[in-house]
Amino acid sequence: MRRFYWPDITGKHITVTGQEAKHISRVLRMQEGDMLILFDGSGIDYYCTLTGNDADSISVAVVEKKESGKELPVQITLCQAVIKSDHLDYAIQKCTEAGVRAFVPFLSERCVKRPDVKSAGKLVERESRIAMEAAKQCGRSYVPKVGDIVTLEKAAEELQNKNGLKLVAYESEEHRTIKEALREQRCREIFLFVGPEGGFTREEVRLLEEAGAVSCSLGELIFRSETAGLAAAAMIAYEYMGH
Repeated sequence: MRRFYWPDITGKHITVTGQEAKHISRVLRMQEGDMLILFDGSGIDYYCTLTGNDADSISVAVVEKKESGKELPVQITLCQAVIKSDHLDYAIQKCTEAGVRAFVPFLSERCVKRPDVKSAGKLVERESRIAMEAAKQCGRSYVPKVGDIVTLEKAAEELQNKNGLKLVAYESEEHRTIKEALREQRCREIFLFVGPEGGFTREEVRLLEEAGAVSCSLGELIFRSETAGLAAAAMIAYEYMGH
């Protein structure tokens, strides 16, 4: 059954406009009586019947709603250093597909891309759209939130108030793998920090450790920044879904 994103779902009768309506009516040429699924990003699927089809809007009646049941048994927040735009696009898209629940973009010492206030707002808006499109494509009904860009110091400060397991992916960590870290402390919420193209400095890792995080390696190989979060999310999902 076809799935479509619509952020404003209230009541039993819904009118969908804009690009989604055009896709339903003009591209797919769906007709009255056809079934479709709407989701608003909250984790709920709305099973609907198409009741009206105009040029620029379609009307549907909600028949049933239920939780999608496709979320991971662990909530992963990826704190991702800001990297080049196309690489950040990739990280947000693929980590959404891997089940990441939220993103916190941050700036650290070795970040190459350092957007100003105006471009930072546009970047967050762009990545939020990519997360929505990725959620739609992969069948998720929960759309991950992309937070505002903060400094690493601010992210560390906020980390102190969070419950859950806090991890730093650090290529120089020699004593703890992510597998060992996950088994040392079993939590239903995980905060994972991934550095920029040049990685974290030792001082930055120490800052995060003082905020309650533990550093861990993702294995013998060194991942690029845009793939480290994806690899770690897959490792976390495997570890949790196997229990």
